[in-house]
Amino acid sequence: MIISKVRKILSSFKNVKSVSKVQKKRIGNYSNEILEALEKYANEIESVLISYNKKSCEETMMVKGLRKSSQETTNRKTHMENVEGIAVEIAKKIGLNEGVTRIIARNHDIGHTFLGHSGEWWFSNIKEDLGMGYYTHNALGPRELIYRNDIYTEIIKRIKSFNPEITEKELGRVRKSLWIIFDGINSHNGEKTETEFVPDTKKTEGDFLRELMLCFTEKGFDKTIMPATMEGALIRMCDKISYIPYDMLDGLREGFIGKLDDDYIKVLVALGISEREIEKCNITKNYESIARKLQITFTRDVIENSTRTAIRMSEEMSKLMHELRNINNRKIVDFVVLKEDQDTYPKAIRNLMKQFSKIILEGDLLERLNYAEQDLKLAEELNFAYEGTPAEGFIRYILGTTHGDYKFTREMIYEATRTSISEEQRSARQIVLGDKEFEDIEGFSNKSSRIKRYVDYYKTIGITGDYSEENISRDIEGELNNQIYGDKGQPSIMQEKIALEFAAKYMASLNDIEFFDLLRNTNQITESQAKSLTRTYREIGQEGLRREVQESPEWREIADEQVADTVKIGLSQADEDDEISL
Repeated sequence: MIISKVRKILSSFKNVKSVSKVQKKRIGNYSNEILEALEKYANEIESVLISYNKKSCEETMMVKGLRKSSQETTNRKTHMENVEGIAVEIAKKIGLNEGVTRIIARNHDIGHTFLGHSGEWWFSNIKEDLGMGYYTHNALGPRELIYRNDIYTEIIKRIKSFNPEITEKELGRVRKSLWIIFDGINSHNGEKTETEFVPDTKKTEGDFLRELMLCFTEKGFDKTIMPATMEGALIRMCDKISYIPYDMLDGLREGFIGKLDDDYIKVLVALGISEREIEKCNITKNYESIARKLQITFTRDVIENSTRTAIRMSEEMSKLMHELRNINNRKIVDFVVLKEDQDTYPKAIRNLMKQFSKIILEGDLLERLNYAEQDLKLAEELNFAYEGTPAEGFIRYILGTTHGDYKFTREMIYEATRTSISEEQRSARQIVLGDKEFEDIEGFSNKSSRIKRYVDYYKTIGITGDYSEENISRDIEGELNNQIYGDKGQPSIMQEKIALEFAAKYMASLNDIEFFDLLRNTNQITESQAKSLTRTYREIGQEGLRREVQESPEWREIADEQVADTVKIGLSQADEDDEISL
């Protein structure tokens, strides 16, 4: 429904011309020939991906799915479909590859955890506390598809089965190009306040795989990468065009706000929505037309301002769009996580990570997971032991572990551990040298205790400001060895982390309902808690939301940065204009 409405209205833009064939010639490593090879088999590629993306209708967008009251409130599936409709229309107008655009758009959020961004932040806080990296939804999807599900092989088999006359040469060419789709997914995070996106056209498949790994090992790395293609850059822009108007709409649907107030009206009028229409929508309580008009306005601006080498929005339009986002943050998004959510879910995740990892370690299963999918004896043993128990789902999950999945997991934990040790030891040296105060951050007790231990070590050896790189390297390698080689007969710290990672990875693959059922089945929550955790936002009411809200340091940092960056839009151009006038 949403897609057809967007397409219908966008098709009426007769004065917006598509680019010529000359303009369609691409720059960098990604020629039309490469992308057309992917587009030719877009249906086969999508038919494989859809089976891994079918649970998205039960995954949270902005409004927590367990608390929503309206069936029309956006979920992850409807959001991705909306992005697809917008992106394909823009691709048509500016001469991009429609098939590749469609695949990336329809699957860009395929890696989202349960309960939206909150889920990935809870995982990241726990993993950082344990010194084992971070989770970002953009990277979780490609990681699972490429390493656990061997998606490239599955896609090639599907293409071959539907095109029996295809040559091995063409199959090889398609296979070598598939990474471009998953790079578009991995590079789509757009929480920053950006007016244009210029693709990294020199990126190779090796670069993409390196970026994928770094999303798990370096905090905030996911915000620094750019897609390899214009198609990927387009999705990054369309993601915002989709969620900003619909966050506003969902906030109205769910009762976070009662109507469009003066703050909204000021921005909406500047975006071409009349005060009369706003007043009418406030009376009827139907705001769908405003959300659609906003998306069309943003979309048209991107069509008019994008070039052959950049997806771009005008500075004026970008500033208004991001101001609308900032109002949403302040009035709606700030209140989606309540204290009972924060008190319940992180604790349950941590408990279940320990319980599931214990199954792996006590059963001496870790090395056997290296080729679990091929180990029929292991499947027989575990299915017999855990069938009908709350751990049955976890057992099914780990029995699907491939060699590639195991190898990536082990390497990721190793690199995340190295990064954690390096950062914590650097903090400890700064504390000892008086450049930094030690703060025992609540919720990061393990991390704090590690830093304290390093502080005690550096105080003992009496370091000075000229502590050499050689000594720093020695300290890192020494601690790494301590974690790799444990006491004889006992799992090492590194083995414990790898087992914990498999447990976390399993839970991250669940949608909202599956995760909630897991909590019930494992007695992490009581029935009275379950009832309270599923109260709708409307049932709680505006006063209740503001009374029960849980302030998130991670979210506040993001939102404050977004406000600051919005103010900067247009300042550089204004400076140039001043220079010209002088």
